[in-house]
Amino acid sequence: MITGYNTDVKHDGKVFHVQTEDKGAANPIIETLIYVGGGQIIASKQYNYASLVVNGKCEDRAVLELLESQHRRMMRWVSGGKYDATGPPPFGFTIVSSRSFDEVVLEFIKAQEGSDPIEILVEELNALAGQASPFRILIRTQTTYAAVPGSQVTVTLSPATGKPVKLLAAAAGADGRLAGKINLPAGSAGGILLIEARQGGQTASIEVSVEAPNP
Repeated sequence: MITGYNTDVKHDGKVFHVQTEDKGAANPIIETLIYVGGGQIIASKQYNYASLVVNGKCEDRAVLELLESQHRRMMRWVSGGKYDATGPPPFGFTIVSSRSFDEVVLEFIKAQEGSDPIEILVEELNALAGQASPFRILIRTQTTYAAVPGSQVTVTLSPATGKPVKLLAAAAGADGRLAGKINLPAGSAGGILLIEARQGGQTASIEVSVEAPNP
C-alpha cells in the first residue's frame, strides 16, 4: 500500500515541497504539508476518511485515489500562486496586454518548459517481507504524463527497527521505466520502502508499506 507522496514544485523562483501522507485506518487522515525555504511549513490540509473504515479496515484503492487527488490539488494550488506572499494573481493577468494571441501562447509554452514536476507511477510492486518482490515503475511528468528517461532511482528500506538500508540504485530506461526485483529481508514487515526519483532539479518519491507474507 502506498502511504505517501513527496514532490518538489518550482514556482516563481522558489522550490515548494509538497508532502502528502496517509495516517492509516487507525487514524484515518490524509494530510498534506507544503514546505518552502529551509523547511518552513506554509500550508496544510487534512481530509478525514473515517466513513470508509469498516471494522478497522478500508479499501486500499479508495484511499489511494483520495491520496493522489489531494496531492495533485495542492500542487496545482502551488503552481497557481495560491501560496504566494501577495496571494494568487487575478484570472487572466498574463493575457490582458498589447501582445498578440500567438505571442501569449508562445510565451506560456516557453514558461512551462522544464517546469512540469515529475512523479512516480508504481505499475507493479507487492512488497512482502522475506521475498524477492518484482517491481515496475514509471517516471513521468505530472501534467503531460510524458516519460522521463534516465531518471536516477533509489529504493531504501526503513525497517520498523534499525537503520535504513539502500536496496537499489539504478537509472530508468528510455521509456521512463525501471523494472526488476527487490530482495526484502525477513522480518522487515511493518517497514517502509521509499522510492525516490531525480531528474535534473526535479525530485519525487513514494512510500510503500512492507507487508508480512500470507501464511
